[in-house]
Amino acid sequence: MANLTVYATPKPADVARAHRRDNSIGLLLYGSGSPDLPGVGPHLETQARKMLLGPPSVRAWDFLSLALGVFAADRFVVRDGSPDGWTRVIGLDIALREPDPWRPFLPKLSEALRFLTGDVWHVSVRDGGKAPPAIPTRRHDRDALTLFSGGLDSFLGALQLKAAGRRPFLVSQGSPKEVQYQVELARALQLDGHRFEGRASELWRPPYEGSTRGRSILFFAYGALAASASGIDEVWVPENALIAVNPPFTRRRVGALSTRTTHPHFIRLINDIWQSAGLNARLVNPFFASAKGEMMTAANDPRLSQLASASYSCGKGKRINMHCGRCVPCLIRRAAFHASVVTDHTRYFYELQRQARADDVLAARQAVARLARYDDKQFEAWVRSTGPLPEDPQIRAQTVDAVKRGLAELRDLFNSMRWR
Repeated sequence: MANLTVYATPKPADVARAHRRDNSIGLLLYGSGSPDLPGVGPHLETQARKMLLGPPSVRAWDFLSLALGVFAADRFVVRDGSPDGWTRVIGLDIALREPDPWRPFLPKLSEALRFLTGDVWHVSVRDGGKAPPAIPTRRHDRDALTLFSGGLDSFLGALQLKAAGRRPFLVSQGSPKEVQYQVELARALQLDGHRFEGRASELWRPPYEGSTRGRSILFFAYGALAASASGIDEVWVPENALIAVNPPFTRRRVGALSTRTTHPHFIRLINDIWQSAGLNARLVNPFFASAKGEMMTAANDPRLSQLASASYSCGKGKRINMHCGRCVPCLIRRAAFHASVVTDHTRYFYELQRQARADDVLAARQAVARLARYDDKQFEAWVRSTGPLPEDPQIRAQTVDAVKRGLAELRDLFNSMRWR
């Protein structure tokens, strides 16, 4: 049983009714929230009409409703109220336009969400969902879709597509702290007119949960939306192997500090659900077998140093409005610049040489030590501790080896430091 159930619907009267029940939160889908009643995604219909390349399918729009419910529940149900201070039991009841195709696969979706956020989910669906907006089919020349967060990996994904002569369409979540990087990089790539920017702003009363483990399902839903609207079924999720797999740098990081937003197991579960439900879209990570520095080395653009430095990778810098320089994403970013011998113009808050004992730096240094201590079997077991690896032996081996090369880039960065 769920400790708290979120009832998500586009009908304000149903939201108010659900909100009055014990242990329940009523959630207005595609509507503005208030301190009295929570809401999420009030601008998405407008953004879809303005930016999508054609009309989205009902399946894709229903999955967007599911993703909005997950995203909002992840923000509004705080972990502090859980017995262990982390694991929540969340019921999620969502109104869909066509719920029947999804019902057989709700247990798998609940399983995927548990893997993603570390919580126990009970997902159910019912009638009463919103129909997708009527959008005319637009003539376009796009032949690829790629998620575009404003981070370094997503920038390199778009750059690789352009270098190969492709014409990508970018898919973004326009979070307030990230949208400026998305806009500037898209403009530099001459793709600013070929981007969907979903702003799924959520509003209720604080406190909001800050861990936001469920955010990536919203990105994936935007990808499905763009796929159904454009007729392009493959959606790129550009992420280097070390960040995608995100093995725990220390034992205590298996749970709370190990995000799984682009883990290959989670991507496989979502692809299985989409295929089974008849949603014609497929997530693909083109960099599953690459270290971040290798991605930088392979990039071919005379402005690489300038543009890569203008991307945003930090996991902890939003309060200081710049890269912190010492969190795990910042460390992997710095190691990639070092490995590729590309000049890094990024402004970092902390001078790395003085951060030898900082929590994330120390954890990364301990992880690097495994390269010398573990044999191949031990190393793969450690990589697998975050979640199941691909079943195909060749793909699994390529993934594990890329994680090892990513750690080697960190090792080389640390070896170049004169710690103070």
